[in-house]
Amino acid sequence: MDILIIGLALFLGVHMTRLIGLRGPLVRVLSAPLYAIFYSVISAVGLALIIYGHILSHPSPSVWTPPEWTRTAALFAVPVSLVLLTATYLPSHIRSLTRHPMTLGVCLWSGAHLIANGELASLVLFGSFFVWSALLLIEGYARGGRFERPGIWAADIAAIVIGLGAAALFAYFHMQLFGVAVIEFASEPGAPGI
Repeated sequence: MDILIIGLALFLGVHMTRLIGLRGPLVRVLSAPLYAIFYSVISAVGLALIIYGHILSHPSPSVWTPPEWTRTAALFAVPVSLVLLTATYLPSHIRSLTRHPMTLGVCLWSGAHLIANGELASLVLFGSFFVWSALLLIEGYARGGRFERPGIWAADIAAIVIGLGAAALFAYFHMQLFGVAVIEFASEPGAPGI
């Protein structure tokens, strides 16, 4: 679990520099290009440690047993979060309306995973991302501001199609990628599955 925590500290810490007022001073000291390299390297190392640390932390002690409805809620919340993440990179109405689609998507993704998982490592991982994204959302909405252009409908359609397609792929390959089945396929005709 130590590696997971170090990874979270690096990844989320470097992503909090603007929120805690360190981005400006770091850019002045390092210059914008060096800061971008520093930011990217620390993010990549942190992300690698998060993934490796989460793998090493299994099996993790169970803290609570999530109710069945939390898995169903995650099945609906995660596709919405992926649509929001996709809309971040497109000139969509979704982006204009939400103003912070990536942060909102991460908050929704992590919150859905937080309530659907009861083991300690998952609570640390998804709880950290949830708190981080919630703080950024509060700060972002308090700061105000909007995208200059309202967006185009083709970008909204693309965000929805790409986001839902990514959600379908993640659901199908979730077991292979993360060791947890989202959808259990029946091995025999007539056997129950979700």
